[in-house]
Amino acid sequence: MPIKYKITSALFILFIILAIVLLSSNKKSDLNKIRLIQLPVQKCMPQEKTCNVKLNDAEVSVSFEKDIFYLKPFKVSLFSSNKFDAVYIDFKMRNMDMGVNRFLLSTTDQKNNKQNWQGKALLPICVTGRADWYSELEIIIGAKKYIVSFPLTVKQAARLN
Repeated sequence: MPIKYKITSALFILFIILAIVLLSSNKKSDLNKIRLIQLPVQKCMPQEKTCNVKLNDAEVSVSFEKDIFYLKPFKVSLFSSNKFDAVYIDFKMRNMDMGVNRFLLSTTDQKNNKQNWQGKALLPICVTGRADWYSELEIIIGAKKYIVSFPLTVKQAARLN
């Protein structure tokens, strides 16, 4: 292969590497531009009734299935008249590492000018017997990420004799 082609190939590969580096650094800087807005813990229980939360840019209504059991999928719903880029829900325990329990909610058809987000979640059993879970709802609107927490009541499944 002539040296002219070797130089051209080397420059092409160098150009590709440079483009990849620039694109990946640009994505990292976009992530740093997202402003986190942590809202106070809500006293409302989305298992008992629909909870309404006022964000700076929107108002949302959140509800969970009434009875949540370990290792049994349950439904999470969110409604808003505003458009969101993404909605996640994360389930945690205070001072206890329960692994990753993060779920992406999906948009469904819109009714009455409201955006409907739904998903299914599943919680693991805590070997210590604790059940003091809470949820962190993460709503992304443009360059803002809102996080709002709700308490959660989890029930043990009935034991079979």
